[in-house]
Amino acid sequence: MQHATKFVVGAILAVVMSGPILPQKQPDSSDFRISLSVSPFTELAFHGGITYFDGKVTAKTPEALQRMFASHGANEVYARIATTQKYRTGIGDHSMDRGLERASLAKALNLPFNPELGLFNIYGDIRCQPAPDFSDYPQIKVPGAWTSLSLDNMLPILKSYGAIAARQIVDTGVKVRIWDLGNEVEYGSAGIAVRPMPGACNDTAGGANWYKAPDAVDPEIGKKSVIDLVKMPEPERIVWLQAHIWPYLAKSFAAVAAGIRSVDPNARFSTHLSGEAAVLPNFGVAFYKSLRLGGFFPDELGFSYSPTSARNPPDRLKAFKDTAQAVHRELGRRVFIAEFGDPAASLERGFNRNDAIDN
Repeated sequence: MQHATKFVVGAILAVVMSGPILPQKQPDSSDFRISLSVSPFTELAFHGGITYFDGKVTAKTPEALQRMFASHGANEVYARIATTQKYRTGIGDHSMDRGLERASLAKALNLPFNPELGLFNIYGDIRCQPAPDFSDYPQIKVPGAWTSLSLDNMLPILKSYGAIAARQIVDTGVKVRIWDLGNEVEYGSAGIAVRPMPGACNDTAGGANWYKAPDAVDPEIGKKSVIDLVKMPEPERIVWLQAHIWPYLAKSFAAVAAGIRSVDPNARFSTHLSGEAAVLPNFGVAFYKSLRLGGFFPDELGFSYSPTSARNPPDRLKAFKDTAQAVHRELGRRVFIAEFGDPAASLERGFNRNDAIDN
């Protein structure tokens, strides 16, 4: 059975569109990047008989849906890409193969591409950051279990991966506007991360006991969990992360960036923090200053932002504006919203994302 719906959903943005079609004039790309994009869940929806309708046009394929998004102002295509080459299992298909399909779609639609190299095996976010899995890349030689390696061992491998991934993407002929590194990375990335939240990423890395502490990088990392850090007073959390996560994150990202620049010399970069950090100005400033000090200074500084989340502070819009303004003022870089959503109904499984907002 087919269902027509009057909302359209993208990988990073979800917006309600009903009634008359919106004007098709796109914003100047020098002012805004709008990555309203098809996602791995788009295919699942189509396979389930869902179609997408904006009041005038019905989309029945990913390409048709992306064209619809472009008609409503989307001016680039986004894809989250794991280190796996082919889809295996987990939270949606974030394989390189799927990412290359997105790159080819962007080229066909004459839109720039925004790839996010997650540096995880299949999926990771603030709750969990599994180690990368390079087994699909025989040219990358990893001399042991990833989390058994020292940082000095990891960095040339990450650089090689950056170059190989960039070459695959660039060879599609697409124009890459900016390269994203990691996904909600304040507590780590590329397996150099604290213990995950209970139950997080179990289906992407071999069951409930997948986490292995990167003791050869820093034996203090595995002594802390996401929950431990969330419970810490913010000043103490910043100090701990400045000592035990953020310097390694900066070096890891710098290595991947160096690999990408060997293919794309004019590459621009971004990364982003979670929605928890989006409402903490001091935290955001400290994070990006630490990255700059460690040798990786992104061209754009990102945050996830959930405007309808019920979590404190009550005025999330003001808190996010305060964070964006502080980060821009202190770092002199543009701030962007990396993940944003306005759900049509309350979300389940612990994510309260549809609380009413005054005015």
